[in-house]
Amino acid sequence: MIKFPLEPDPDHVLYVAENLRQDDIQEVMLSHGATARDAVIDSWAYSDIVHGMATGDDVPCGLCGVAGHHIWMLGTDRLTESKENRWQLCVEGRQWVDYCIRELGGPLFNQVYSKNLESIRWLKFLGFTVESPRPFGPSAALFCDFWRDA
Repeated sequence: MIKFPLEPDPDHVLYVAENLRQDDIQEVMLSHGATARDAVIDSWAYSDIVHGMATGDDVPCGLCGVAGHHIWMLGTDRLTESKENRWQLCVEGRQWVDYCIRELGGPLFNQVYSKNLESIRWLKFLGFTVESPRPFGPSAALFCDFWRDA
């Protein structure tokens, strides 16, 4: 079971940064040329909305937020370690996205690495439209734009 939403303190943020899952490390490097630490800290520091997630035994396992209208989520392997956690991310994630759209008064969007199939399936479940891959970022790797409005 994931505890969400939490107000993340600096220790929570640093724990996620130091334990980021490999898919997220690869995605932030390809999309922005950023290290895991920089990506997590910058996302936390520069977002209008930020929430933390922790495991049932209070270990930080993720952060999510919105900067402008760019929605993002970064997590550790524990975030999706069980079927229960993945289901909870789907159900509560959809409610959270609805909240962010209402709070910000407009669409949410970003890019996802085209080889990150688990994230793409999750985004579609949350109601996002996921576009065809195109070169993006300093690596020119293939990323898919995704977006959702009310």
